[in-house]
Amino acid sequence: MVDSGGPRWDGPPIGAHRLLGDGSATALLLPTGEVDWWCAPAMDSPPVLWSLLDPAGASARWCGVRAVGTRGPAAGPTARTILRGPRGMIETWDGLRCPDGRGSALIRLVRGLDDDLEIVHALELGGFDAPEAVWGDGEAALNSGAVVAVGGAPKLPENRRTRRPRRTPPRGRSAACVVTFDPGRTADVGSRLRQRDAAARAAGAGRCRARLPRTHPERAAQALAVLQACTYRPTGAVIAAPTTSLPEAPGADRQFDYRYTWLRDASLAVSVAALLGHRDVGEQYLGFLHGQLDRLLDAPLSDVRGDAVPAEREVDGVTGWRGSRPVRVGNAAATQVQYDALGMVVEAVSVYLQQGGTLREETWRLVTTIADRCAEAPAERTSGIWELREPRRLVSADIGRWLALDRAIWIARGWRPLTRRGRWKRARAAARDRVLSALRDDGGLPQSYDEDGVGADASALMAPLFRLLDRRDPRAARLVDATIRALGAGRFLYRYEPGGDDGFAGFEGAFLPASWWAVSALAAVGRVDEARRRADAMCAALPELLAEEVAPFGGESLGNVPLVWSHMEAARAMYVLDAAVRRERWGVVGLALWRVGRVLSLRRGATP
Repeated sequence: MVDSGGPRWDGPPIGAHRLLGDGSATALLLPTGEVDWWCAPAMDSPPVLWSLLDPAGASARWCGVRAVGTRGPAAGPTARTILRGPRGMIETWDGLRCPDGRGSALIRLVRGLDDDLEIVHALELGGFDAPEAVWGDGEAALNSGAVVAVGGAPKLPENRRTRRPRRTPPRGRSAACVVTFDPGRTADVGSRLRQRDAAARAAGAGRCRARLPRTHPERAAQALAVLQACTYRPTGAVIAAPTTSLPEAPGADRQFDYRYTWLRDASLAVSVAALLGHRDVGEQYLGFLHGQLDRLLDAPLSDVRGDAVPAEREVDGVTGWRGSRPVRVGNAAATQVQYDALGMVVEAVSVYLQQGGTLREETWRLVTTIADRCAEAPAERTSGIWELREPRRLVSADIGRWLALDRAIWIARGWRPLTRRGRWKRARAAARDRVLSALRDDGGLPQSYDEDGVGADASALMAPLFRLLDRRDPRAARLVDATIRALGAGRFLYRYEPGGDDGFAGFEGAFLPASWWAVSALAAVGRVDEARRRADAMCAALPELLAEEVAPFGGESLGNVPLVWSHMEAARAMYVLDAAVRRERWGVVGLALWRVGRVLSLRRGATP
């Protein structure tokens, strides 16, 4: 293993990966067929494969091959890769399977397309913040339990860290390698092929029932696939991303662990999934939130089981992607206060209801608890959705308060009309007044009400996006223009002015969720052509799997990947664009009829 003081190395391109997920674990796959990241048996377990963060880290790879191409979607339960080996073209199929809830299994099928296949598969396991696995008779011991690798005859000599079995099936026939936490599984090729076909059929059925926007429907489809792969099926929790410590600023210290579930990210996932015809995702996550009611006001994130997130700490002995250290596990944001995130929770409930969902008593209790907190809490310093290590009196906190109260009032009006709403209305008006009183001469909003918080912040775009400012109010368009002017970087947006003192070093990239906000906000204020041009430019520049950030003029993905938030904002931007086009063409009445038609088709289970 490379020592923590070793040389920098050119890590694999962050944006080149594909994502595997089975509802329990997640893995990343390179075009070379190397699995360089696998957290198992659960999404937040210590990584079993992790050469993504260190060239000497554990990996699963085919020896003596080079990349040719990939087939199929960038995220899902399975992935196909075309490679070239010494004797011609090779096709591999990779998948994660957890059909019966017993841990996770990495299944690798390989076959020769041009000639009889002769190939070696190299496998190392463990070693990340824990002892490396030592092989003996096809079995290795890890902290997370016994791991079994089956399939293929051993190639000698074989060391006890790397398992190198040789595969030699005839042309057109498949050989299997299975790495599993369940010793009862086997490498029977026929059963693996049947599992592959079943997984492909299930993924296809999910895509068929989705209601994708007409504008860049592929981005919405990718968002749903990423969301499904990042949803922990036993509880319904949605992780922010399956990785930790991919840097926002290579060589600096902006590395964090995102393998947990955030109110902010997962609530947006509920909204967008419902808009795209997958209301069941919203129901799963709302069920997860119901169990978090006693702690969610003061804990904006939890692990996938709903328990407290481990304390943030650094992992020694790992090089880090391109030398970016520290490598971290756990997350220090677990005890922060984020009113903007609470607003997104109630917004998610309102969208879920608009799309035909049912307001259960526990969901209504969730709404009223958040609304009461937003109405009663004093104007305090908070960390906000950017998770600032030094709390401020954030303007986005008041936008979040307004959003939570406005949507709670709307829900009460339609579903609980006897609810007394006077206190919520007064608090909503006060929050809105504070936000609007902070508008600057150029039409923009500062990050905070503090004297040193005058810089622009992309969270200001939530005001026109969520209709704190009506689209016909001239202040809405001025706010959008001022924010894009202050934070724009080509076709992208920074979340706030980079290079400032936010508690970390380095010059971070443009922030993809904020960049999609610019598209949505432009569409929301009626600037449809401008919004479409920006969306087209971003879609052309970005890979299928979206990271947290991007180098705005080099196009390199930065930060943890794939970020559910980035994908959800992309999908929402396309929905908002579609709605804006219809409003422009048919007017407000036509737009309302289109929305009603979508809801009715969802209730019938039809695909419009």
